[in-house]
Amino acid sequence: MVETPECCFITDQVKTSGYDYEYHHSKIEDLYFDGKKPTRTFARNWMRIDRVPNLVEMRISGCRTNERYVLTEPDLASDKLPNVISKEDKENYQYNILETLYEYKYDRLPDRMEPVDVEIQTVIKMDKYVEPSLEFEAIHKFNYSDAVYKITSADVGHQLFDKIIFPEICLADRPCSLASKQVYDITRQHVLSHINNSVADISSNYDFCFAVKKKVPKIAPETITYQNYFARTKKERLKVKTTVVSFTSHDIFQMTHAQENYKGYTAIPAMYANSEAELTEKMNEWLTYLMSMINAPLEECTHCNGTGLRGEIARAEHSVLKSISDRK
Repeated sequence: MVETPECCFITDQVKTSGYDYEYHHSKIEDLYFDGKKPTRTFARNWMRIDRVPNLVEMRISGCRTNERYVLTEPDLASDKLPNVISKEDKENYQYNILETLYEYKYDRLPDRMEPVDVEIQTVIKMDKYVEPSLEFEAIHKFNYSDAVYKITSADVGHQLFDKIIFPEICLADRPCSLASKQVYDITRQHVLSHINNSVADISSNYDFCFAVKKKVPKIAPETITYQNYFARTKKERLKVKTTVVSFTSHDIFQMTHAQENYKGYTAIPAMYANSEAELTEKMNEWLTYLMSMINAPLEECTHCNGTGLRGEIARAEHSVLKSISDRK
């Protein structure tokens, strides 16, 4: 058990990895601590209780009583076919009679609580406890299509030494990190959810590379002609088509991740912090910076007939994320 001023955390799993850890079924879920059941936490196999318990109990289901066979058609009752046959007397009757003419019934005694003899060992007593609260929406490829998922405190990386010394439930206030792939998935989903499509477009959107282009409206829309040389028929290939170009595009942000390192794209770095609260704050700072760059409106300068811009097309740089991550 881990004691904190607000509550206690308890587990019956002593391993921290491996088969037994992954497939462990906690018996604590079946217990009552001072009359209350424990609640789940973000940490696998750790349960929350209000305080150090004075009484640990288990609910025992009431056993069956007054087991009997009742005649389904009471009008058939006779000396040979009594209305009720007790379980103890069923051997005096043929099985097919009981099966076809009678219905098995019973009563059940009320459930009862029985004390459980357990030994509880407190491994850490904390003066204060920081509640883990990290949670980000992310996106990745799952079963051949993109799927949104949650990255929570359970997915945060920690130093091996801390994982050896401290129980999982106590790691929220220790140094931690999000891997490059996790930062990529979070960033990608955040841009997808918050991009202003009137000023920027997503030009690449895959599990291995992602890119955004800034849209700059032209002062004078330009009409261009073109031919589709890849059309299926010769007639279509020779047909001259026209379109109006109202925007010009400029690269503003691109990324891959360290797990993929897709050619031509820059791997986004991992994010490091001294606690999960700081990690959340740093990640939000990066996402805020990124969207301020992507969604900043730009327009062509009217004084130079579209050859210049009001404002500046500044790329969103990975170095900003690294500087945020490295900040102590």
